[in-house]
Amino acid sequence: MPDIISRRHSTPSDVRARSLRLQTILPLLLRAEERWRQRRQLAKLDDHLLADIGLTPKDVRRECRKPFWR
Repeated sequence: MPDIISRRHSTPSDVRARSLRLQTILPLLLRAEERWRQRRQLAKLDDHLLADIGLTPKDVRRECRKPFWR
């Protein structure tokens, strides 16, 4: 019975291509996670602290509604 799942061995060029994709994607994911973390912290600030940094609650709501990739 023939093996219907062929096992492909990685060639050096496959490994390089995967590494390059990881080098491209990883910084994007890290930036997205950092934005998400900063927005969570910003949402926890009270109005007095927001005023100290020149933001309004409306500014914070607008920022926190943004998707993590922006």
